Amino acid sequence: GPNGAGKSMLLKQILDVEGDFKGEIKVGPSSRIGYYSQEHETLNYDRTLLAEIRQTAPLREETVVAFLHKFLFSYDQIRGPIRTLSGGERSRLQLAKLVLSQPNLLLLDEPTNNLDITSIEVLEETLNEFEGTVLVISHDRYFLDKVVDRVIELKDGHLHTYAGGYTDYLAEIGE
Repeated sequence: GPNGAGKSMLLKQILDVEGDFKGEIKVGPSSRIGYYSQEHETLNYDRTLLAEIRQTAPLREETVVAFLHKFLFSYDQIRGPIRTLSGGERSRLQLAKLVLSQPNLLLLDEPTNNLDITSIEVLEETLNEFEGTVLVISHDRYFLDKVVDRVIELKDGHLHTYAGGYTDYLAEIGE
């Protein structure tokens, strides 16, 4: 849906953090939700990357370093404070934390914003290897074609489901 249609609000309602909602959303009791916010709300900017990851999982330093290398972080960055990272680097760190928390339901709000092409490729690979359910809000059509097998359109307050990627969705609606 277009900007302002309520896509981000829908994610917040699933998380049960948006109180002004008429309707019902049921999340299964075994769901472990991981949430990615485009505002990086889940990061403590005063911590080092190493400390931030250890807040998510109690791992040895060499394990954290190896894990964060997969998300394109250097050793010096891992030992430095989060506040020194660029927006794209903060996005990668937040995504790394999300993966490490082992959710089975990922809610991603504009995950490709602030990411360079290499970081988007890492994200695509990570999501394609993910074994749970992913609900992603994105205006990045190429990214959607790479990672989704169903498109849910929010239009006029209603959800419409289409099988396939974004290109399939466009063909289905005649665009």
